[in-house]
Amino acid sequence: MPAYEYRCRVCDASFEVRRGIHADTTAPALCPAGHQETSRVFSAVAVSRGASAPAMASAPAPASGGGGACCGGGCCG
Repeated sequence: MPAYEYRCRVCDASFEVRRGIHADTTAPALCPAGHQETSRVFSAVAVSRGASAPAMASAPAPASGGGGACCGGGCCG
């Protein structure tokens, strides 16, 4: 069930309300102090990959004795 963030216009309190996905999210919500003059706050949501996502592969280690050219120095011999 998603949580929606609201702010009270009377007491300036911020609070969350959990409502079903098909509920009327534009309907006013009561603030913790009981005021009905509230408005929904739209905020950015951060999305990240979970721990099961593969990590970025690091660059391969240069060949030993390599000079760092495109072939790792093996052609400069």
